[in-house]
Amino acid sequence: MAELEVAKSTKKIYDTAQSKEHNAFHKLKEIGMEIAIIIFAVSVSIAFHNWSEERHEQKEVKHFLLGIKKDLRSDIAEMQGDLEAYKNQKKFFGYIAKIPNGQVADKDSIHLNRDFLFNFTGFNGNQGRYQGFKSSGKIGFIENEELQNDILDFYEEDVPLLITSTDFYKAQKLKYADFLFDHVQNYPDGNFLKMISSDPIKNRSKVYLSAVDQIIGNYTMCIKQMEKIITKIDHEYKH
Repeated sequence: MAELEVAKSTKKIYDTAQSKEHNAFHKLKEIGMEIAIIIFAVSVSIAFHNWSEERHEQKEVKHFLLGIKKDLRSDIAEMQGDLEAYKNQKKFFGYIAKIPNGQVADKDSIHLNRDFLFNFTGFNGNQGRYQGFKSSGKIGFIENEELQNDILDFYEEDVPLLITSTDFYKAQKLKYADFLFDHVQNYPDGNFLKMISSDPIKNRSKVYLSAVDQIIGNYTMCIKQMEKIITKIDHEYKH
């Protein structure tokens, strides 16, 4: 429509300029009016295009944020499970660290918690949607700057910090397991209880494996940040 108006006005300007029926003042007046029509038509066209583009961008943002909310709810459930596992591991390795010298670990306690010795807990998370939206350069489309910053902080700072702390823990736990397997004979019987009560194992338990307060703190911080983001998304889209 705007192109048609511009074409019509351009033709009228040309015709007016070529006309011999009117004086110069009349021609200037007519040409000025047509130029004003062209400017108005182009301005309206640009404004409509910008509005349409912004509307499309915000539809993409809404789709992304509602999807992220689902991802975060799933991640919260995973993190809460991980958090409980680390709290239990802290208790278990704390028990091993405090075994009195000359005594061996209680067989039943070790048997009940034996899985903590050799399994690994770490956050996997649903980052695909976020990474795709970020790599397409669309994060800046989120008009709520506070929400945008919260999302960036979570994925670019909080999650990497959590993963760094759990990776260090897993590395120490691998060394722990390797030491046990190198020195235990006839697992799970044999000298297993004696070895798990030995000074090297107690020291590792005390220094690395029971000292998981930082990891617990990182999980707690991430869960709070995710809940904060979900609350803000709910505020943006009340349903």
